[in-house]
Amino acid sequence: MGASLGRPMNRQKAEVVQLKPNVDRVIAAVAYAIHVAENMGAKFTQYDVVKSIFLADRAHLNEFGRLISSDKYVAMEHGPVPSTAYNLLKDDEATVNRYRLDGLPWRSTAGDNGKRYYHSVADVAWIDGVLSPSDKAAIEAAVGTIRSLSFSQVRKLTHEDPAYVDAWEESEDRKQFPMSLGMLFDAPNFERARQLSEMSTLD
Repeated sequence: MGASLGRPMNRQKAEVVQLKPNVDRVIAAVAYAIHVAENMGAKFTQYDVVKSIFLADRAHLNEFGRLISSDKYVAMEHGPVPSTAYNLLKDDEATVNRYRLDGLPWRSTAGDNGKRYYHSVADVAWIDGVLSPSDKAAIEAAVGTIRSLSFSQVRKLTHEDPAYVDAWEESEDRKQFPMSLGMLFDAPNFERARQLSEMSTLD
């Protein structure tokens, strides 16, 4: 809970760069996470998927110097969130229209309470043209980690991430805050974050 306690609104935060998400990579990462979870016998919710993507992106960034999903991360009450993936999992109309998507390659089914949705039957026949072997390996490892932890353990793990701690504030007016890509490195690397920002505009 320490990361979510109130923090001064005027404190200095780490540098945030702008990323232009590659929607094909975002969709491929989400679809593959759903596919891997289902193969493991797990029913993954939106929460499970976005936390898997976060762990995979963070691990891949530190090992290979780039994100898998190319998504923009924001700090929300329940932890770090890849914003485009989050919106697509919610089937957000504005996001679907922005990227001119005819549909999404997974099935979403409401749970008993009508609020929690489970995602399954992801079409991954096309993703080898988008995701590299290292991308897929990182997603597989992350899904395995999320599957092995309880909700409270996942929440603790992600809320203690330095990039989340840096970004999050208690606020009655705002529900999300941009996270610093440079802070997602084990040793903060703002120069590489700027390079990735520049590269994202060339895709």
